[in-house]
Amino acid sequence: MKKVKTETTYEVPRKSADIAQKSVDQAQAAFDKASELAHGNVQALDAAAGAFKSRALDIQMKSMEIAQTNVNAIFSFVRQAFAIKDPMAFVSLNQEFARDQFAALSKQASELSELSILLAKETTRPVQQGVMKSFGDWTKPFAA
Repeated sequence: MKKVKTETTYEVPRKSADIAQKSVDQAQAAFDKASELAHGNVQALDAAAGAFKSRALDIQMKSMEIAQTNVNAIFSFVRQAFAIKDPMAFVSLNQEFARDQFAALSKQASELSELSILLAKETTRPVQQGVMKSFGDWTKPFAA
């Protein structure tokens, strides 16, 4: 006995095929947008890391400069103090040194504070922009 091969073909209705194609296209567009946003966020984090590194180095350098200035002021004070013979002159020198150091420390703290604020702003700016762009762009594929 010979087997007869029968073929049955099914035709998907055009409307169903169009809906399926549109669904695939929308899924592809959503994936492409998510991928684009992910790459943008990685770039934003990289920019933030670069800004952090740069500003952190500025703070380190300023801290070293401040330490050097303060140590030099102390050495100068000690040299002058050893040269003094009169106790009242020592009291006067000590008061002058304390006043000058207080003013210097206030200025130094202000400089470090400014650098710290810049570090915070420049480090968070790329991340903030990336997040805002992500949320703004994320809704576009679904709005269509």
